[in-house]
Amino acid sequence: MTEQRRAFNRRQFLQGMTQVAAVAAAAPALASSPWRGSTCTTLTAGRPEDVSMSSERLEDVFARIQRRVNDALFPGATALIARRGVIVGHRAFGSKVAGADEPVTLDTIFDLQSMTKVLSTAASALALVQEGVIRLTDPVASYLPEFAANGKGAVTVHDMLRYSAGLPMDNQFLDEPNAEAVWSLMAETPLEYPTGTSVLYSDLTYRLLGCMIEAAAGEDLDTVAGGCIWGPLGMNDTMYCPPPALVERIAATGYSSIRDCVVRGDVQDEQDFALGGVTGCDGVFSTARDIAVFCQMILNGGAYGGADVLRPDLVRKMTKNNTPQVTAAATDTSPINNLLYTPKGLGWELWTRRFSNGGMRLSPRSYGKAGGAGTFMWVDPDLEIIGVLLTNHGLPQPFDDIGWARMLDSIGCAEFFDGIIHAVND
Repeated sequence: MTEQRRAFNRRQFLQGMTQVAAVAAAAPALASSPWRGSTCTTLTAGRPEDVSMSSERLEDVFARIQRRVNDALFPGATALIARRGVIVGHRAFGSKVAGADEPVTLDTIFDLQSMTKVLSTAASALALVQEGVIRLTDPVASYLPEFAANGKGAVTVHDMLRYSAGLPMDNQFLDEPNAEAVWSLMAETPLEYPTGTSVLYSDLTYRLLGCMIEAAAGEDLDTVAGGCIWGPLGMNDTMYCPPPALVERIAATGYSSIRDCVVRGDVQDEQDFALGGVTGCDGVFSTARDIAVFCQMILNGGAYGGADVLRPDLVRKMTKNNTPQVTAAATDTSPINNLLYTPKGLGWELWTRRFSNGGMRLSPRSYGKAGGAGTFMWVDPDLEIIGVLLTNHGLPQPFDDIGWARMLDSIGCAEFFDGIIHAVND
């Protein structure tokens, strides 16, 4: 990252981050907040029957995960289910490392891969909007001048957040040893379709979006996300680049032929690893509990406990359909097409009826996010349900339509979320 790409509004943003930290430390003052969510539910443990759910049916949900672990479809997992702020189930299964005697525990940390796009990048972008550092209508090139190459000068922050910039799915440069050169090559990538006319899920788009956030804020992406989102929420187990001291808590993912090892504690995606592990598309590690806190904050309209994190209007914008140019009827034609082409929020995937990795029974306004190594979170705002399923399946090999469908089937993510809804009694 060059100094030129850093900080147009550094002082303003850092003042905003200081204010966020002060708000988090001064809970009594929050009652007068002009944009606090109408409710501020915090997660507590309870019985399923307390929130009109069936204990027996939830036990069936967990038993099905255990069966898949027993059948060696993936080494281990954690699962968390909450409704109306009550955690009705939080379980651990299997091993952190395939074939090893290292049981997964409730606080096991997983490589989230593309869940990074929501938990870090989209949330951080909206925090910058909230602080007045950027606007959704700003051209990305106003922060990354080299991005204007090849006719991209009019692409906006909003276009990037909703996967409609026009960039291809990816553009990797693993043979280029100079990270700065890689960023420049990525920024110069030509558009694959006219901006705003379609949807194409894109790691490249979110890598560059993270780079733009760093340029606008004058801080690394992990610092921005930690200061604006994770810190105020108390998500202390959420991070980029976990330190070596935490390796024993981390679930290993898959084998890397480039690194000649089973990856544990580093992001599995090769391009993001080569770039240092902190990017806008992959790299965040976390626990099921931390993810549930983030999701509850979204359900609350941007607040959680003693912290107002995002304004309700920004949360609504983040979770609604931002891509009216496409329809589910035309794009929801296979599991991989569901990921790539269906309507999107800002960072979030939106539930669709046919091939959603959130199953077939969530309410129509539901939103969620999958991570390519086998991690999933979905929020049903109508039923006030949060479901988190984290596995260490590892990236599909190859990562294509067959590989993606095979991974979803092996993990049973649709079965998991369908089972949650089946357990609702009211």
